[in-house]
Amino acid sequence: MNPNSKQKVLAIASPGGHWIQLYKICQPLESQFDVVYITPGAQYSTTNKNKRILNITDASADSKLKIIPLVFQLLTIFIKERPTAIISTGAAPGAIAILLAKILPIRTIWVDSIANVAQLSRSGRMVKNIADKVITQWEPLSDGHKITYQGSIL
Repeated sequence: MNPNSKQKVLAIASPGGHWIQLYKICQPLESQFDVVYITPGAQYSTTNKNKRILNITDASADSKLKIIPLVFQLLTIFIKERPTAIISTGAAPGAIAILLAKILPIRTIWVDSIANVAQLSRSGRMVKNIADKVITQWEPLSDGHKITYQGSIL
């Protein structure tokens, strides 16, 4: 690796609240890391011209067949970008990226959505034992070990 180059972080989130939270987390990281954003939200590419934003297929529990092209898109991005880490606030595309990263030497961080007050999100529960770090924005959801509370990002 070029000593002058920054480590690369892939920041993956679904549109809406997940995207807003991810963007708030990653903006301060941009001075230290080469942050590449990935989202099914094509509208963000046109509104953030100074950011690298890659568009992917959206998938969910309701659209399981879309997971297949999403997996191939993510693997292609991982091979091309060679990230040091992946961070996601959800939902399904982020969870799938975390699962794929487990088979590759890529560190992962999952930040569960602030909207999940009573329990981790479905995606958060799916990746909590796979992600290298799992962060909740609600102190009662922290288990003091795998799931940590570090405050709210909003």
